[in-house]
Amino acid sequence: MLVQMSRILGLNPIVGVVGSSAKVDEAKSLGCDIVIDKSSVDLWSAAEAAAPNGFFTIMDANGVSTLQDSYDHLAQTGRLVVFGFHTNLPMGQAML
Repeated sequence: MLVQMSRILGLNPIVGVVGSSAKVDEAKSLGCDIVIDKSSVDLWSAAEAAAPNGFFTIMDANGVSTLQDSYDHLAQTGRLVVFGFHTNLPMGQAML
């Protein structure tokens, strides 16, 4: 839904990030202009190539592990939307 909302708002380029090559085609079919497969390329180098002047909006679901890099890759008046905080979730059987 974030891809479609970004398209409606006219945000370009729409760059999707996936964790495996099996998800690339799905991200493209949803409307991503560029898809970065972080399992095969460096995420932030590829992001810089996609938007050399930074992104107008970054939607970060990971949290602590990517928050600073996300902020660093915003355009001058860009917005960082943080949701989910996946990397802050407790891990392991003891947390169940």
